[in-house]
Amino acid sequence: MANTQLWGDCHTHSMYSDGLFSVEEMTPFFEAFGNDFRIQTDHLLVAVPAGRPAGEWLHAARWSEDYCAACLAATTSRHVCVPGAELGWAPAPAAGTWFHTKIQPPQRQGFPDVSFFGGLEYTAMLAKTKDAGCRPIIAHIDQGAPLAQLSGAEICGLEVRGDIEETRPLLGRPSLKHWDRMLAAGHRVSLSSGSDAHQPDLWAGSGLRTVLLDAPRDAEAIAAAVAAGRSYLSGTWHADCYAAAGWPETTNTVAGGPTHFLPWWEFKRYPLLAGRPAREVVIEMSEAALRDGRCRRDDYPVLLDFTVDGACSGGEVAARAKSAVHASWRTHVPLHVARVVVDGAVGFEVPPSHPAFGKTEGELHVTLDLRGRHYARLELEALAPGDPQQRETLMANPVYVVN
Repeated sequence: MANTQLWGDCHTHSMYSDGLFSVEEMTPFFEAFGNDFRIQTDHLLVAVPAGRPAGEWLHAARWSEDYCAACLAATTSRHVCVPGAELGWAPAPAAGTWFHTKIQPPQRQGFPDVSFFGGLEYTAMLAKTKDAGCRPIIAHIDQGAPLAQLSGAEICGLEVRGDIEETRPLLGRPSLKHWDRMLAAGHRVSLSSGSDAHQPDLWAGSGLRTVLLDAPRDAEAIAAAVAAGRSYLSGTWHADCYAAAGWPETTNTVAGGPTHFLPWWEFKRYPLLAGRPAREVVIEMSEAALRDGRCRRDDYPVLLDFTVDGACSGGEVAARAKSAVHASWRTHVPLHVARVVVDGAVGFEVPPSHPAFGKTEGELHVTLDLRGRHYARLELEALAPGDPQQRETLMANPVYVVN
């Protein structure tokens, strides 16, 4: 399995909306970080929020006419740029909240016109979008997405954000309970990740990676594999090159707590950066991240194998009283948690006496009764002794059970 993995970022922005670099300019940065693909998800809004110039946002005609062409031009032999979009949806004109949903039409189809969404409530919009083949995936689900309103039938997937701003540990996030609820109800909902990067420095380089299993280097195949969950997520810790460069400390508006990182549109707030072109600063910090930011592919843990009765994530197996679950992995810090989750409950958890516990390489072989169940999935966490900030996570998408 490891030889056919494609590593990527499923949520990125460019000058087509509020990113700093063009689609083509972003590619060399993602190549340097070790990403085989990225999904370009510039903002496409049903209505432009107050105070935002209409020209800042992608719209349906541009997506079909030149956005896809720009993504194709940004594709190289080492990196595939997949066209998508991040749809902003206001639940009420004065609510002040925007729900963000990534959508990817099949490449052979055009993008729905804004009139396609007219007069629809949020859940109805999702269902109609899915029926039209546009693969709706709820973006950055830990930042106010209305998951309680959704059954899971309306969507193809959920996206967890992980980057230099969103640093909360993945295991234990409340959103995962909603994911398990949807899966246990029989809905096939994949989990993917994205940096939400608007600039190609450590924001992009620190992203929680989505790793595809045995997918060809083709934009449509990659989009289909992400939606189907033929993948796992890999995350690691990152050295703070912004602090090392003397950037001032500020409050992290996404995850809380202190941070030294700034998005490009806030550079003007600090005298240290005032007067310097934003692109120049970002390139400088991208180079610093590549030197010592732990953002290359080799800095991430690897899930070598996860199967249930021989089926990988996104596949399906027949319900059996004795299903064979296998997993193997490689991390940089010792294993702390490894468990198989079945229909929202822990089906098996590695005890401290297990040979893999406290090691940086390990494997798991366990037999589970999956009769009457809907899925089994794997999650692992590794921690450096005495320093929980040095944390690595592996999260595999489910293998589905057919009863």
